[in-house]
Amino acid sequence: MSDPKWFVGGKINLVHNFLDKWAQNPSTAERMALIWEGEGGEEKRYSFLELYRQVNRFAHTLGRLGVERGDRVAIYMPMIPETVIALYGIYKAGAIAVPLFSGFGPEAVAVRLRDVEAKAVVTADGFYRGGHQVLLKHVLDKALETVPCVQAVLVAARLGEKVLLTPGRDWHWNEWMEQVPDQYETVATDAEEVCMVSYSSGTTGSPKGIVHVHGGIAVKTAEVGMFIYDIRENDVFTMITDFGWMMGQLPLFSAHSVAAPFLMYEGSPMHPDPGRIYRQIEKHQVSVFGAPATALRLLKTYAEPFREKANLDSLRILGHTGEPIDEETWSWYLSWTDGKAPIINGSGGTEVFAEILSSISILPQKPTCLGATPAVGARVVDESGKPVERGKAGYLVFTVPQPAQTRGFWRNRQWYMDTYFPLGNEMWWQGDIVLVDEEGYWFHHGRADDVIKVSGRRTGPGELEDVVCQYPDVLEAAAIGVPHPMKGEEIVLFVVPTPPSRLEPDALKQHVSAKLGKPYEPGEIHLVADLPKTRTQKIMRRLMKQHYLSQELGDTSSLMNPGALNQLPRRQKMKQG
Repeated sequence: MSDPKWFVGGKINLVHNFLDKWAQNPSTAERMALIWEGEGGEEKRYSFLELYRQVNRFAHTLGRLGVERGDRVAIYMPMIPETVIALYGIYKAGAIAVPLFSGFGPEAVAVRLRDVEAKAVVTADGFYRGGHQVLLKHVLDKALETVPCVQAVLVAARLGEKVLLTPGRDWHWNEWMEQVPDQYETVATDAEEVCMVSYSSGTTGSPKGIVHVHGGIAVKTAEVGMFIYDIRENDVFTMITDFGWMMGQLPLFSAHSVAAPFLMYEGSPMHPDPGRIYRQIEKHQVSVFGAPATALRLLKTYAEPFREKANLDSLRILGHTGEPIDEETWSWYLSWTDGKAPIINGSGGTEVFAEILSSISILPQKPTCLGATPAVGARVVDESGKPVERGKAGYLVFTVPQPAQTRGFWRNRQWYMDTYFPLGNEMWWQGDIVLVDEEGYWFHHGRADDVIKVSGRRTGPGELEDVVCQYPDVLEAAAIGVPHPMKGEEIVLFVVPTPPSRLEPDALKQHVSAKLGKPYEPGEIHLVADLPKTRTQKIMRRLMKQHYLSQELGDTSSLMNPGALNQLPRRQKMKQG
């Protein structure tokens, strides 16, 4: 289970499946592959043939810069077309892609580059976010002061700003791309050959370098595209995401597995106003749309007037992943198409490059439900690995190896085994709290790290937060458990009110108690302006708890908004029994 090998002896390169075969086929070569919209309204379109030629040029460029098969090439890029070209070009050349979030600071970038011993970095002069310029190359320059292994940096122009180029190391994108041919023979990589190292946050100061291979990703993303999302060649697929982690690549690959176009947006979905997303759906006739719960709650709160005026008839499939979604937001999301478009609700992770649990479009649904994906062997167990009865929450494991599961952490075998196989080699510990009801529907209640134990009762934060979000004027909430002398732990809530409401914490306590019972009444409720989240819109409850208890923080580099963590209150003193 911990050492799966698939398609042994087989040859496959992701780029052949997702790009080459469409570009080389006259019936699909001119079909649209990529639609890009900049925050300022600019637009670029690439057919499969045009994208193929650009990718070929990039693969040649890597060779001219000294990148060889198996070398690590980091992508520190915004959501622009060059990001897709670079990603496919790295795979085509047989190199290993290392995606880095464009919001990372210098130290977060440097740690990952040193760990993976990157030979090259692809970046941009900057990008636009919320109407502001973000100077990306400037941040990279600071990071590279402590990263001697990087020998080449390729800089795409987005802002048109002058950047500092280190002679012999840094090059403008067009300097090479205009000089090289547009034909390149894709490297015939082995099915088990490493194609990507994607970093995920660790509970210590070290992020985990999660290793993926060509064969696994090719199969899994095709499953997501064809089976989970039911994408067809005439669909337009878009998702609120970022290419700094695998969830940026997943919708791109899923669309290209069936030769459908992928819509890529550069900036903030709330800029210049909350109606931006709805205008995009209408303009580009988006038929498959995905977003995390956090983004949906923001839209529900601020963008409703725009939605009411929008024509969303093109939507066929709605997607959700990441944080558990509350029932109110689920119902509102479903109302976009008056229930005609099903919600594909998935939960998985970087370690498997996609979903472990997901609803699908051909089965009936309950609000907020998931489904059990085939050929995974998903189970719900207690801490010792014994199955729990239906209707009770437990820990998600899977018991069948799958092609896309990580082949380990980058050069750290023991950490990998300790993380995912604490219950033995036949059971992968995934780390989510889930429940299967009497009818066989699955529900996501949060991460195992976030489980709250009050008076011997265990619950995931998702169940609590769902109840809190039902209360008027609550935008979003996070629940943590902190030590209590009598109960073991008590619940502390951090709540973001919908402005300009005057939410009363005592009334909210009574609401939770009435819904869930007196044992679950929060000990404290703190009204805050924002919750700390990762770039994937997951609320970082672990860091919130450590901050609140004044404990040493683990890895914080994946935070999208570190200021939100710093502004949270700290516990004054522990209550006495």
